[in-house]
Amino acid sequence: MPITAHRSEPHSSNRAPRRIVVVGSDGRLGRALVGFLEPHHQVVGVNRRQLDLGSVRSITDTLAGLDYDHLYLTSALTDVDYCETHEAEAFAVNAEGPGRIADISARKRAHVTYISTDMVFGGSKTDPYVEADAPDPVSVYGASKLAGETRVLNASAGNLVARTSWLFGPGRPAFPEWIIDKACSESNLTLPEDKICCPTYTLDLIGWLESLVTGRLDGPAAGVIHLCNSRPCSWLEWGQFCLDTARSAGLPVVAAPIAGVPVATVPAFIAKRPPNSALSTAKFTSLTGIRPRDWTEALHAFLQHRAVFPKSGLPR
Repeated sequence: MPITAHRSEPHSSNRAPRRIVVVGSDGRLGRALVGFLEPHHQVVGVNRRQLDLGSVRSITDTLAGLDYDHLYLTSALTDVDYCETHEAEAFAVNAEGPGRIADISARKRAHVTYISTDMVFGGSKTDPYVEADAPDPVSVYGASKLAGETRVLNASAGNLVARTSWLFGPGRPAFPEWIIDKACSESNLTLPEDKICCPTYTLDLIGWLESLVTGRLDGPAAGVIHLCNSRPCSWLEWGQFCLDTARSAGLPVVAAPIAGVPVATVPAFIAKRPPNSALSTAKFTSLTGIRPRDWTEALHAFLQHRAVFPKSGLPR
């Protein structure tokens, strides 16, 4: 029977430490990965100042002297609306750079895990997307990440593409902090009611990744896999749960229930968003026996340990 878990099982004593590089170690996910892996492996964190994904020389110079077995590529240009008006930069950072890293890693016989996105899908499907569904991005960001997937897998069929969505967790503020901060100072809030996805808690995600890459006795997983918390929700439902949880924790929430609006009417959005980009994690569960917990449980675990909710920008 599948087990219910949000972290991978501990390393067994017969698993040798690996040499691991985490590109994007100053980001929300990268920082969490480094902290999670360091007790068990030899980990080198590479931040965005050290490695510029848009620079061939930066990539080559940074990786040339490093010997590693695995590389996690967590860094990307993720501002969806910026990408829409800066297409060349988006493809340089999200596709060409990852392709070069994968080529260098292939020469070192190292495995690469490329963190991708639900936005490679067009959103016309009503059920959660499975890995076999054909991508059909509706934005430059989605198209650039899909091109990155292709380049990474072309460099080695043994590499792993992990698609995820709506990341939140310790470190850099994301949607929960932003909406709670606004709710403590504004009475009337709106959120899209027709944008469906699956939130993903970074502290859950790093355990899932470990179970796929270094936690498998038969070697790291390859191909495409979807990783997110269970059960799709609307942006409106996600936001309202954040407020309800914050209010029950004693934070000074003054906002009334959030009003739903069509995503197409949000004035800040330049790029088109897929109406439904929820991901199915059935493949992950079949491979590992791990069933991701519901996003409400993960979000509650995150928020109940937060003392303050700093301001952050509007999420994608």
